[in-house]
Amino acid sequence: MTESGKPTAPGEPTVDEQGDLVFPCRYPVKAMTRTEEQALEQVVGAVSAQGITLDRETIQLRPSRNGTFQSITLQVEVTSRTQLEQIYAALRALDVVVMTL
Repeated sequence: MTESGKPTAPGEPTVDEQGDLVFPCRYPVKAMTRTEEQALEQVVGAVSAQGITLDRETIQLRPSRNGTFQSITLQVEVTSRTQLEQIYAALRALDVVVMTL
């Protein structure tokens, strides 16, 4: 349950009464990339460069219907909103990333 009494699904971040994330938390970072040979390694490298240790077992890859793009989801343990924003900024800086979610 969240502090506001709203239930959360297992693995979902906790939010406070105002709907803000409670840190530290485990957060799913998603990036849509072009399907390229090194796309996953570039995304993992950008996140790791922010001081995040990734559990490769939790990485999810989902190809688009026509195979042009892929969704990469990483479960990250973040300690602050600033750290989360830095992760997204690093991902957006990659040429292979089309969109972050």
